[in-house]
Order: sequence, then C-alpha cells, then structure tokens
Amino acid sequence: MSLQDRVLAAAVSRLLAYRARRGNIERALRGKISPRAAPPTRDAIAVAAVQMQFAFVNDGAQYAERIYALAKQAVEQDAQLVAFPEYAWTPLIGMLPGIRDLEKQSRGGLKGAANAGGASLRDILLLIAPAVSSAFVATGSAVAKALGIYLMNGSTIARDAAGNLFNVAHFFAPDGAHLGAQKKMHAFTTEREWLTLGSELQIFDLSVTRVAAPVCMDFTYWETTRVAWQQGAEILINPSADESAPYEYLQARGVRTRVQEAPCYGILANMVTDLFGLGWRGPSLIVAPLGLDARGSILARTPSTDRAEIVVAELDLKCLREFRAQQHWDFNRVLLNEILPRAYQGRARTMEQAIVLAMNDADSG
Repeated sequence: MSLQDRVLAAAVSRLLAYRARRGNIERALRGKISPRAAPPTRDAIAVAAVQMQFAFVNDGAQYAERIYALAKQAVEQDAQLVAFPEYAWTPLIGMLPGIRDLEKQSRGGLKGAANAGGASLRDILLLIAPAVSSAFVATGSAVAKALGIYLMNGSTIARDAAGNLFNVAHFFAPDGAHLGAQKKMHAFTTEREWLTLGSELQIFDLSVTRVAAPVCMDFTYWETTRVAWQQGAEILINPSADESAPYEYLQARGVRTRVQEAPCYGILANMVTDLFGLGWRGPSLIVAPLGLDARGSILARTPSTDRAEIVVAELDLKCLREFRAQQHWDFNRVLLNEILPRAYQGRARTMEQAIVLAMNDADSG
C-alpha cells in the first residue's frame, strides 16, 4: 500500500469512527417514550423474528433509530425476546464515503462494488469493521435497555488484532448488558475469501430459558443444533441472509428442519434486499418440532419475502420440556411416523414396520 493510500485509509477510518460514536447512538434513543416488555416467566416467553430490509444509513445514530423502531414494533406485539437477521450491520456501510455511487455502478454485487472502487472486498471490510462493530454493539445495548428486551440484534463483521474478519451475532439482556457473542462457524461460498471461522458454540442463559444463535450456514449441519440441544438450549435463533429460493427448498433446510432433530423452538430472521444485486429474501419464521404444538410446525410466518415485517409468537416452554421428556433421545417419533411409512408406499403402516423394511432392504443390498 502506497503512502497516499495509507493516509487516505487513516482519514476514512477516523471519519467512520466519528460517524459511529457511541455517544450519538445513546443520545438518539435517550428521551424516547418506550413501551417496556414484561419479563418472561419460566413457563412461557413471547418471541419475535424481525425481517429487516437493507437500506443505507448515514451514521450510527440513524442506524440505532431504525433498529429501535423495528424492535419497538415487536414489543408493541408483546415480544420479550427479539431476533434480527444475519448481516443486520449492512445499513452501516452507508457511512463509507461514495458507497452509494459504487452500488449504482456495481454489476457484480458487493464484491463488484469493491473492485469498482479499486479495492478488494476484504480490504473494504477490514477498513470499515472497527466502526461498524462499535456502532452495532452500542446499538444493541441501547435498544435492549430502552425496551427492556432480550435482544439478538443480528450479526456484524468484526476484526481482531491479527486482522482476521469474523461474522458475529451478539446477545443483550433487558438492562443492556452484553450476554455474549456467537462467531459464524461455517462459511457460505461468497464469504470464503475473507471470513475466519469461529470454533465454539455459545449457549446464552436467559434465566428462564437457554438460547443458542448459530449463524445462517451453521444451520446447514445437523451437528450444530444437536450440540446446542444437548447443552440445554430450548430456543434456536437462526439469523440469516439467504438468496431467493423456492419456499419448498427453504422448508428442507435451516432451523425448521433442525428443530425436528434437536427438539427446540426455532426463530428464523431474514435480511431482505436487492442492493448490490444480492437478492436476499424471506420468509422469516417461528417454528416448533412436529407434534409439540397444535398450531403445527410453523407458528408464525411473514406474509412477504421482500419487505420489512415482524412476526411474534408465544412459546410454551413448559410444554416443550414435557415434550422433550417423552421423546427418544435420537429422533422425533411424530416426524418419523409421518415420513417413514409414506416412504415405503403402503408397505408399512407404522414407523416400526418401516424400520424393519429398511433394515431388510439394507441386508438384501
């Protein structure tokens, strides 16, 4: 990097730090007349999935007001735990000078926009990560405290001292305390050139329940949520930023599938946008294992796939604990009773008969 480039990068970094400063974020929310969430009980908690639309903001204060407005809508529907999507930080890229012009010129997504500006995507993320992460964490704490909610405010990029970049979800308590963070552990294809992976699954103790928040691609692998369940998680939060796909495909992956293998409630919160040609879509969902709830597996679903929306559902934790106590440790009997006999096309009327047929087929093969 030339001296001129280093000087320019330093100047931009100082500008971003100024736009992201914590004091402005806190002042933006101070004095608002906020609804306060009722504390959850050990037997029940109302949760919200926020389907958030990516739109540029100018600074951290404007970002905080946007996150606050969405979380406030959830609290007005009685939510006590609110979950935002993966890449909820992306509006903060608007703090970067010239980014709107680059987006208009871009033909190759976010990577193409970076290249059009004469830098790699990794270079851009390294430059903006400190200010973005600072504003993101300050916003999460301030919003959780203002509304008295448990808040998983999605994920942000973060940079460590060695220059590694992470995709990190953060969790906050109703008093604004930072409960911890979850680094993404499995990279999507477009992240592989810049993302350093986390290696630990965090379980967040909310006193009335335990929650895990693996990030997007982490839900593609069943081991992630099985480990969370075995460590006592009762709610799985899936912050996501998914490309547009048929709904039938979405049903076959992610948290709706994982809660069948690891009997927990699930929350899927999606980021939606067409900026930078990303094509991120919903729907966002609140789900349960088959056989647990009379409402079925999908407890709530956003009507649209491409707009900012919020869905709320009350989760019966007492019922979940009773359901889990009745389940075989290795599978959901209701799910297998529905699927296995159908797979054998009338040859089996029960799961047990289907298992015997499967074993016979394997032996004969």
